[in-house]
Amino acid sequence: MRRPDTIPIFSKALLASALTGLAASIVNGFYDILFRGITRYMPALEFNFLSIPLLTMLTFIVVGLIFFVFIKYVNKPAFIVTLIVLIIACFAITALLHSDASETAFYGNHGLIAGFIIISGVLALTLLPYLYNHPKIYI
Repeated sequence: MRRPDTIPIFSKALLASALTGLAASIVNGFYDILFRGITRYMPALEFNFLSIPLLTMLTFIVVGLIFFVFIKYVNKPAFIVTLIVLIIACFAITALLHSDASETAFYGNHGLIAGFIIISGVLALTLLPYLYNHPKIYI
């Protein structure tokens, strides 16, 4: 089977975001196990082993679509996407950690979700552009 000469950028962006979402789901699952083991925090029933990968994959599909829009319509997508992801992640983490003053900052749902945001943000900034630009991944 011969490799196509041109691969549509939509397909590349969507596949790169799906693979990044898969990696983020695995890392977020390990973080969940580690966080709950260290802090002995168990009441967060809404964050279980079904919802973490599902929401992570849905988030990265949306990130892939946004990445495609920036690649297609903006001249310097890497810088702008990086800036937007950093701004959204910083805003989300700051709002999340200061939303309930009765708890310590990184305990409970705050620490769990902040870790998910940090992990997903780092992977969206590093792995997604790498997979999009990798020449041999789309054979």
